[in-house]
Amino acid sequence: MSRDIPFSLNAAILLIGSVLLVSCGDRSAAPAAANPAIKPPSGGELVLIPAGEFSMGQPGGRADETPHAVSVSSFFIDRFPVTQELYEKITGSNPSKRKGLQNPVERIQWADAARFCNACSERDGLTPCYDLQTRECRFEASGYRLPTEAEWEYACRAGSRTRYFFGDDAAKAPQYAWFKPHSEGMAHAVGQKRANAWSLCDMLGNVWEWCNDWYGESYYTESPRDNPHGPATGKQRVLRGGAWDCGAEKCTVTYRAKEFPIFTDACFGADTYGFRRVRSSTKTQSVPPTKPETTATAIAVVTAPVKTSAEPPAPPSGKLDRAQLKGTIVFVSDRSGTLKIWSMRADGKEPKPLTQGPNPDADPRFSPDGKRILYTTLRGGFPEVWLMPRDGSAPQKVTIGSQADWSPDGQRIVFIRENQAWVRELASGRERRVSPEAWERCGVPAWRPDGKALALASRHTGTIGIYFLSPDGKDPTPLTTEEPSCTPRWSKDSTRLLCQTVKGHVHQVGADGKDWEQVTFGADLQHDARYSPDGSLIVFCRAPSSEGPWQICVSRFGGDDMDFIALTTEGSNLSPDWQP
Repeated sequence: MSRDIPFSLNAAILLIGSVLLVSCGDRSAAPAAANPAIKPPSGGELVLIPAGEFSMGQPGGRADETPHAVSVSSFFIDRFPVTQELYEKITGSNPSKRKGLQNPVERIQWADAARFCNACSERDGLTPCYDLQTRECRFEASGYRLPTEAEWEYACRAGSRTRYFFGDDAAKAPQYAWFKPHSEGMAHAVGQKRANAWSLCDMLGNVWEWCNDWYGESYYTESPRDNPHGPATGKQRVLRGGAWDCGAEKCTVTYRAKEFPIFTDACFGADTYGFRRVRSSTKTQSVPPTKPETTATAIAVVTAPVKTSAEPPAPPSGKLDRAQLKGTIVFVSDRSGTLKIWSMRADGKEPKPLTQGPNPDADPRFSPDGKRILYTTLRGGFPEVWLMPRDGSAPQKVTIGSQADWSPDGQRIVFIRENQAWVRELASGRERRVSPEAWERCGVPAWRPDGKALALASRHTGTIGIYFLSPDGKDPTPLTTEEPSCTPRWSKDSTRLLCQTVKGHVHQVGADGKDWEQVTFGADLQHDARYSPDGSLIVFCRAPSSEGPWQICVSRFGGDDMDFIALTTEGSNLSPDWQP
């Protein structure tokens, strides 16, 4: 379509034969869709979904999946999730963790998706749907927006009445969706799996897709029949379709997830969150010629800092004496090409790898007696907790999960599985979830040295924070901090904690929430701090940007930005732990 021809819905409809699309397959070929489609100047391709009625929800399903009759008007919806290529074309940025032009854009907050929809509307000469101040959607506007829950499920079902749009047999899901364990722990380029009957690809798996609706657990019992838009207010927005890190049970046409529309993501990467656009099929407003693609629409997005240097800054050695540093530090390094567990003397000498093989390893933690190391390894792209002697010999799997920490007696571990904290007894293998179910995104647990409490980060309120609870999961209590924080680590006497703030600095705070103190400084970023064995120093990671290269450093309490030593200079190095 020539760019100097006024665009209209009618002129852009691609009338394609009646053969149903069996596979998205080769995206360079003309799509064989049963439904008409449009290719707007902003980019992408949207498929026309006819008006109709269906039973929304799942008989015998979860409490929030109550079946109810729904009628929806016709609308257009993106054939694929919005790709990184399209997102970068419109916004000039790409926040995705795993880069790939044809991969779905991820690490997207609901607010980012709404801004993107408005930017596409403006580029195509349409009326934007979103008031970005109030987050209200004007459904009568001609522009792009996120689908309602009803529209999303109706489009996903494509006339089906089963648990998946291809039937009830989960064994067939790998033909249609990227999900656990077949995804190899990552999102994949769109359009590689079989489409549904309306030629929509990746509706299940790959990335969660934002909907316009606020989440309401009981909304289905009070939903209007015609074009329901969800509750009028709420705290969290709906996500649908499952993602690469989900099992088949979450990649159904009815499973409802929820998330805060705006959140601080200092400790958790939302690299499973994407979206696709919809727009009304009744608006035929013409638009002027598209602006040159070299001019990106400026919109605000939440992204990681841009990597500014291939090498870390050369910090001064400061006042510390390297020769006085005693003990052993274990850490993660990519200097051999893949993230592996390494050890070195506390003065930075004699570095050596402890783990071998192609699987990435991370999060090493010395046992209280210093004889063993817990760590996380990725097998098939998904995390498992493993255990090995401190020399790296005879590694063995402990359980499915990540970010494990020891109990003070070395008989139990606390770890993260499916964004929840669990405790496992090593001798018996018995496990129990200890974090409240409402704490949907938990991470980086730390067992208090006196054994009486756990500290972990959670974002169940929308802002990342540190919380205490007993090892049996009782008495959850927030830790008072002056800034949103995560990555807690206890002092040996259980009276203080180190933590990382969202601004990228390490702070110390009393276990009672008092005596908030910044302990690392500078224009770069610092995190993953641990106390030295005697508590007088800290070991931590430092980098010019969130993408690295990270280096292991040691600093003195009460010092300044000059009073630290960089123990490593080669590769990117993370997650230190210090044993006497």
